[in-house]
Amino acid sequence: MSFDFEKMNGFHKLTSLWRIEYIATCTQPILTRGVSDELREEIGDKIGKTLPKPDLDAVPLVMDDRAVITGNAVKGIFRHILSAQLTEAGHDICIQSVKIREEMRENLKENLKKLGRKEECKPEDPCFVCMWFGTPSRQGALHFSFLMSEKNLDEILISEPIPMVALSEDMNALIAVKGKGRFALLAPVKEGTTFYGWIKGENLSAEIIGAIKEIEDMSKKGFVQFGGFKTRGFGSMKIEITKIQKYTTVPFKLEKEYVENDLENLLSDCQARYHRFLLSRGRSA
Repeated sequence: MSFDFEKMNGFHKLTSLWRIEYIATCTQPILTRGVSDELREEIGDKIGKTLPKPDLDAVPLVMDDRAVITGNAVKGIFRHILSAQLTEAGHDICIQSVKIREEMRENLKENLKKLGRKEECKPEDPCFVCMWFGTPSRQGALHFSFLMSEKNLDEILISEPIPMVALSEDMNALIAVKGKGRFALLAPVKEGTTFYGWIKGENLSAEIIGAIKEIEDMSKKGFVQFGGFKTRGFGSMKIEITKIQKYTTVPFKLEKEYVENDLENLLSDCQARYHRFLLSRGRSA
């Protein structure tokens, strides 16, 4: 089976629309950090345990009684992984100005060169990553939905809050009633919880679909993490692409739906093309 793609050069013509559906399953507890006092109290009540301190310090973000991960958070993880991989392969990938530390701004070009990066792209001249994920003044061609848990909060909360030595004062860790020292109480979503979401795309190329497949493969080995406390045993999620739909735009209608064998063949073909692009700067596999 063959697939025809054209290089995505911009948004002057809308030739195709894509919807990539996927599920993400927690292989570690995950904590996406809701912030309101009311939510901390509500989740504390749901757990129903007597706590050694007044409130939980960190609880999941919740919407309509489901745990959620924002589309912006998902987009950020995907962008970071692909940017770092392409930089290692020798591609010219920019670094967003908001991520440049103050001490780097003096002799900026020299400092970025040491990192293998270039200055933030101009809207009219995006690198591979900015083409798909956007720049501060130019929307990218990929749009990420919220990830939402399949089950209600009561069914997915861990049964016992996890105590943890506080990382810093800004976690609002309190002195415990019992015991010594500062610690935080965490109430994450438990391992095995499944979330669902989708990625919408405009004029997608084989390479970017293959790049998304690359992240799926990394996630199966535990290398894709969401939420907070990633270095403390939280956040690993396994991604599985379940369906891809391609739509024509003149007129708007479903052109092809890829599931099962068709989906496997499409992803394999696209990933091979992404690998060719990835290694096109002379790095060996």
